[in-house]
Amino acid sequence: MKVNIFGLPVNAGALYKGTEQSPDAIRKAGLVNRLREAGFNVLDHGNITEAERLPKHNISPVRNWPAPRMVWEATLNTSDQLFNDDDFTIILGGDCSIEVGTFSAFRKVFGEDVHLLVLDGHVDTVAPSGNQCVGAAGMGLWFLTQDCKVWWQEEPFPTECITVIGNHTAAEKEYGIKTIPFEEINLERVKQSLNIISDTSKILVHFDVDVLHKSVMPSAYSPSETGLYMDEASEILKTILADPRVKGLEVTEFSADKEIDGKSSESIIELLSLISEREKVGL
Repeated sequence: MKVNIFGLPVNAGALYKGTEQSPDAIRKAGLVNRLREAGFNVLDHGNITEAERLPKHNISPVRNWPAPRMVWEATLNTSDQLFNDDDFTIILGGDCSIEVGTFSAFRKVFGEDVHLLVLDGHVDTVAPSGNQCVGAAGMGLWFLTQDCKVWWQEEPFPTECITVIGNHTAAEKEYGIKTIPFEEINLERVKQSLNIISDTSKILVHFDVDVLHKSVMPSAYSPSETGLYMDEASEILKTILADPRVKGLEVTEFSADKEIDGKSSESIIELLSLISEREKVGL
């Protein structure tokens, strides 16, 4: 199987720096070699856009706007290079807001029969408000599901085609999005969530590293006292990535400037390498 890697080294949806350094940090830690050792044909296509070209500010309602939209547009413009039915795609983020552009590109390639499967410590449905300045990293699912052409030109996506797994904080509003909260998560629930997705759907997995406990992921942008341990995360990702409908995986919210001993990068590579489960079932 061919694996295509793309980087989105941006922090457009965040307040602090760090996530823009993550794609190169994961590469330097040995992701490509690890996947090649597992038998994959790996091609690293470099980065889609760069953080230094994007505006930064702290003005309401959306921090750094229009930087997040610029990232989404650049991603959407590379849709045909990002995804196809024959290969598997890994996208190295970047803050959580990249999901708006990546899933819009995924939808453009595969059509309306698609599903976004989110592993995240949060349900990112904060709506823009003139009373406060919020980063788009907390708004991604709102931008994807609401009719908000002033913010994003793509048609809103049905909330029933999004599943969030592992959230340890309540959403401001879930807008009908299916969730498996952290306290309810188990492998059977994950399998059930996969079983109710259409057999013909294509699935994009959004993996926010703050779904992990801080002992596993100390270099998360927002390390969490509540979250999955490595064995739990591995079991869940094995099940998800073995599903032939999954065509891509993106990793977000790793803040590489917090990295000291390489532990977080190694954990990410360990989890990304679980795409080898697809090979074991003959995919």
